[in-house]
Amino acid sequence: MGFRPSLALFLGSLALLGSQPLLAQPTIDPAGQRAANLARNTGIQLNGGLTKYRPAACMFVIGGGKCLVKTDAKGFLFRFEGGGPAWQDLKQPATTLTEVLIDPSGRQVVGTPINKLLSPATKP
Repeated sequence: MGFRPSLALFLGSLALLGSQPLLAQPTIDPAGQRAANLARNTGIQLNGGLTKYRPAACMFVIGGGKCLVKTDAKGFLFRFEGGGPAWQDLKQPATTLTEVLIDPSGRQVVGTPINKLLSPATKP
């Protein structure tokens, strides 16, 4: 009794896949992820809550993406724009600019050096 060609091909493919390493997942620094979450939530609270404000999409990327502007012994510095709900989806301009500094452990807000309303002339 022999294998049908399609079953043999299927089993061979499974064996080959099983021998290959899975695609490498990016290494995520737990402190960095905590810091991004805390910075995002701090920005939301500072600007009136989710019914009034949404931070830039980069704050929803693992580790803060391009919103993470500096990491050093002082901690994690995030800078991000924000606006009303769905402002980016609707292609509306940002209305706020926020910076949040989180301690190196990612557990505590050290400060909010910037949280200001933007006008078209003050956009970074």
